[in-house]
Amino acid sequence: MFIRKSEKKGIITLGILITALFVLPQTIRRSECPVFLIPHAERPDTVQYHSARNNVRPPVELNTADSVTLVGIRGIGPYYASKILRYRKQLGGYHSPRQLKDIKFQYLDIDTLLPRFTANPAFIRKRELDTMSFKAILHHPYLQYEEVQLIFNAKRKFGKINYSILESEKILPLFKLKKIKPYFK
Repeated sequence: MFIRKSEKKGIITLGILITALFVLPQTIRRSECPVFLIPHAERPDTVQYHSARNNVRPPVELNTADSVTLVGIRGIGPYYASKILRYRKQLGGYHSPRQLKDIKFQYLDIDTLLPRFTANPAFIRKRELDTMSFKAILHHPYLQYEEVQLIFNAKRKFGKINYSILESEKILPLFKLKKIKPYFK
């Protein structure tokens, strides 16, 4: 049986690899011959590892944050940052970080990020219902068309409208009044 030259090279290479796998480690363990010419250094490793817990950032205030601050949070890109800022503008400000759940995030689990946010209700812009137009009130995310109609019917009936009238006359359902209370005078 004849063996080609390329096959001979492969058999020789295989023999060297087997020798390296089995004979060389045993030789190193027995320390019969110095395999490595570089002496072992007794110096400690100079690389220092910083744990991720040292880089804990303070929570981000939702009512004063800009898009650069929001993009700095892992998981929030420019698109989600613009959605958060646009919703803040529509609302007039956030009174709780849980309001971020109202925004539709397709690929982001906002529940995991809620501890990274705070919301100071002092930054909310309160608007006067009496001076606002129908369209302006309709742009508020918590109010639907029918509810704005009820508010304007009450405005025609009472002459002047504010949050206390809405509450005393029960023009809107109680859960809706609780939602809009921080935003209207």
